[in-house]
Order: sequence, then structure tokens, then C-alpha cells
Amino acid sequence: MEISLTILSLVLILVTFSLFSLIAKAFRGSKNTPLRSPPTILSFDDFLEVKVSWVVDGDTVDVIDRGRKVRVRLSAIDCPENGQEFSDKAMIALIGLIGGKQVFLETHGLDFYGRTVATIYVQKDSDIINVNEKMVMCGHAWVMRRYYNHLPSNRRRNLNTLERWAKNNRVGLWKSANPVPPWRWRNKKAA
Repeated sequence: MEISLTILSLVLILVTFSLFSLIAKAFRGSKNTPLRSPPTILSFDDFLEVKVSWVVDGDTVDVIDRGRKVRVRLSAIDCPENGQEFSDKAMIALIGLIGGKQVFLETHGLDFYGRTVATIYVQKDSDIINVNEKMVMCGHAWVMRRYYNHLPSNRRRNLNTLERWAKNNRVGLWKSANPVPPWRWRNKKAA
């Protein structure tokens, strides 16, 4: 029994190390790209596997879960609104990442509108991609600090680092001289 546990422990360590190496290699493409810690996911057993049926905008998608359509709001990020500069680019980027694909949801409850709030993961080859983080890193979204306290501190730090990197490197919406966050844009539009 002890030998089995030892072997299992070694296998888990090797899997974790391999996963870290793959992610580190993917993010070393540019010396300026922030190196992230590996995801703490060893399996998706506790996650909901669904198929993306429609991308509504840069931070909202419809998925099919056991034959039922569910609207999902990407947790802790906010993309430009329809009619706002860069909104189409954010939506196209999200379609490219997950449109029509099987994805894994780490759910965080429901929002005010009854949408499932989730971190979305997609597997591409042997890589596991945190879609929410990828949208921030590519300059398609702001971090919504007001709505990210449900995440562990290391993931909040990671989101902040990715946003700072995108902003400093003028990636995506940060190419604009003075990008207006969607929450301000909505308030201005309502006034």
C-alpha cells in the first residue's frame, strides 16, 4: 500500500512538473511576456464540461449543458461593450479561442442577471488555457477588481500582472490613447 502511494505521489509530481514546463515554454515566446505560475488543475473531474454554442460578446457565451442552453459570464474580467471601440476585436478573439469548442467551466455562482459566472478553460493540444486570463493578456479585457475576490490571491495577482503587462506593451485595447473601461462607458451612455 505504501509503495502504491509513493508511486502515485511521484506520478503527480511528474505530471505537475510537465504541465509547468509546457506552460512556461508557451509563455517564453517573448522575453517581455509575463511568466505565469502553472494552473493548479491536475484534472477537470470537478469541472463542468460543455460545448460553446454562441459567443455573445467578449465576456459572455452560451453553452450547451446536457441539452440545455446556459448563458455564461466570464468571471473577473470586462470587455468593451457593443458599440465601444475594440468590442468587435474582443468578440472575435473569444470566438477564436473557444467558438464551437468543448470547454471546462469552473463555476463561481450566478450574477445579478442569472448568468453563470465562470472561469473558462480550453485544452489545446497538451496546453490548458485559462480563457479569462488570456483575454486580459491579449488586451481584450480589463480586470474587474470589484468582482474578483472569490478567486484565490495568486489568481488575482496573476490577472493584475497580465493586465499591467498588456497595458505597458500597448497590446489590444491598450493601443488606444485613453481606453474607457466598459463600466464607465455604460454609466456615461446611461446619463
